[in-house]
Amino acid sequence: MARRRRRRKQGNQGTMLLAGVGCLAAAAALSRADDLVTAHATTITVAFVVVLALAATVGTLVVVTRVRQAARQAQRDRDIAATDTMTGPQFEEYVARLMRRDGLHGVRVCGGSGDLGADITARTGDGRRVVVQCKRYSGSVGDPHVQKFNGTAWQIHRADVALLVTTGRPTSRARQLAARCRIVLVDRHELAAWATDGRLPAALSTSVRQARRPA
Repeated sequence: MARRRRRRKQGNQGTMLLAGVGCLAAAAALSRADDLVTAHATTITVAFVVVLALAATVGTLVVVTRVRQAARQAQRDRDIAATDTMTGPQFEEYVARLMRRDGLHGVRVCGGSGDLGADITARTGDGRRVVVQCKRYSGSVGDPHVQKFNGTAWQIHRADVALLVTTGRPTSRARQLAARCRIVLVDRHELAAWATDGRLPAALSTSVRQARRPA
C-alpha cells in the first residue's frame, strides 16, 4: 500500500515537472518570437504595406477590366447584326442589357423551360410591370406567337406592359392581333433603332423619361 502511494506521488511529481518544463519552453519560445518581431518590425511593416498595395492594385485592375469589358459589350450591342449568330438565351440576355442600359429597373431574365412566355421581367420608372417574350427568328412571326403570349402575359404574369421582341418579320395578322391585345410588337427594324439610338418602344419611353426628369 505504501509502495503504491510512493509510486503515485512520484508519478505526480514527474507530471508536474514535465508541465513546468513545457511552460518554460513555451515562455522561451514566446520571448524569442517577441524578440524577432521587435528586431524585424520595419521589415514586417514594409511587407504588410507591400501586400496591401498589391491587393489594391489587383482590385483596381479587376474593376478597370470589368468596366472595359462592359464598354466593349455595350458597343457590340449597338449593332443589330450581333443578334444574327445568337442563341435564344443569348438573345434574351441581349434584350435585358438594352433594358438595363436605357432605364428599366429590376430587369431579370427568367426564360427557359416552364417560363410560360415570360423571358424577361422588369419595372418601368413609374412602377409598371413589364413582361417580355423574345423570339430570335430569321423568318416570319405569325399571329399564333402573339396569341400564345397574350394567353399568359396578363393573367399569369400580371403584366402592365407586354412586349414581344423579335428579330423576325411579323406578319400583318400578327401586328393586327398584337394591337388588339395591347401587346407591343418590336420587330428587327425597331429593335435596331432601340439598340443603336436608345429609342425605347413607345410604351416604355414615356415612363422612363419621366423617371429621369429631375424633381
